[in-house]
Amino acid sequence: MVVKIGVNDLTVGMYVVDTGLSWMEHPYLYSREGRIASEKHLDALKKEGYAEAFIDSQKSGLDNAAAKRLSGGTLLSEAFAGKAPRTPASRPGIAVPMERELPAAKKVYEDALSFAKGFIHKAYLEKNVDVERSEEFVDDVITSVVRNREALTGLCKLRVYDEYTYTHSINVTVLAAAFGQFLGLPEAELRPLGLAALFHDVGKANIPIEVLNKPGRLDAREFTVMKRHPLESYEILKDKGALAAQVLPAIVEHHEKYDGSGYPRGLSGEDISMFARIVSLADVYDALTSDRVYRKGIPPSHALGIMYGMREKDFHPTMVERFIKCLGVYPVGSFVRLSDSRHGLVWSSNAEAPLFPTVKAVFDGTLRPIPVEYVDLSADTESGLPGLCIEEAVDPRPFNIDLAAVMN
Repeated sequence: MVVKIGVNDLTVGMYVVDTGLSWMEHPYLYSREGRIASEKHLDALKKEGYAEAFIDSQKSGLDNAAAKRLSGGTLLSEAFAGKAPRTPASRPGIAVPMERELPAAKKVYEDALSFAKGFIHKAYLEKNVDVERSEEFVDDVITSVVRNREALTGLCKLRVYDEYTYTHSINVTVLAAAFGQFLGLPEAELRPLGLAALFHDVGKANIPIEVLNKPGRLDAREFTVMKRHPLESYEILKDKGALAAQVLPAIVEHHEKYDGSGYPRGLSGEDISMFARIVSLADVYDALTSDRVYRKGIPPSHALGIMYGMREKDFHPTMVERFIKCLGVYPVGSFVRLSDSRHGLVWSSNAEAPLFPTVKAVFDGTLRPIPVEYVDLSADTESGLPGLCIEEAVDPRPFNIDLAAVMN
């Protein structure tokens, strides 16, 4: 698991995770991926003024007790450790089984990609958006999400398309709509929420391309320019009278933080609109888990661990916890190793016990194909022995495993 600790608690051999979080927003967070090589390495990063780091506790050789002691708080695995009885056949918010919704969700996502290319092209060249066509796209997403929110959220992390520029706006829309549905928002409110998510970064059309596409760290001047994009979004959209009243505040506020350290207005706590809090969570989750020009995305479970460590600072604590319950500690589409050594893809989540989803087991311990079995980790075992559990999330890329094919 990924936990945040102080640099004074770092020791030689610990494995630091590159979160991909902006150094300008987190200037005291050390994020250079890899092991702490020596005492000299430790001394150097302390002298540079770093105060915190996220580490992979397993790769650092720490058990849960040691990780908890160093992080000084409840671990993600402990916060969601409650085990529920067998998942009921009809789960709240899941009206249609995954296998039935998946083909429709794939069509929605494929159409969304074509839409996003035109949408972004229009925004960047004309500084304009097509609200009517955008509403149609958001309505298609909502229709799928209401039937089964996990089909589209799973595809967000499985489907490999052109580039982050196009997929990010789609994924944030899907994740925000799914989370809104999980929270019980009426369908009438899901449309403005989805539009806020779709338009949240449209102001980047007014940011110089050399700043947007810079692969390395932005300097202070460049970051000041980048921080204008929520207000630039407002300038592009303010005359679109058809937009609901909740849309513009959510767009302007999606970089505000719970502790007041965000931008552009330094809002805090309950002063940040509900829609902005939802879009912010979806935005950060997709950014952490997506491949970018300058770094690879991190596994979804690691991303949620990082976001859990950001509660009460970046995010409203109860909102982070509910977001994790919505997606599951191991979100749909995660590739995992079970305690019996089998490997598989998380097929459906379990909001009542997020550590115990249903897994589609497809490989043995050596990653050879096996007969497919759907394993409900929340189900009681007849033997009375401890049931199966997820041992770890596994990165499928080194093994050339196509998770989109596994999900079919």
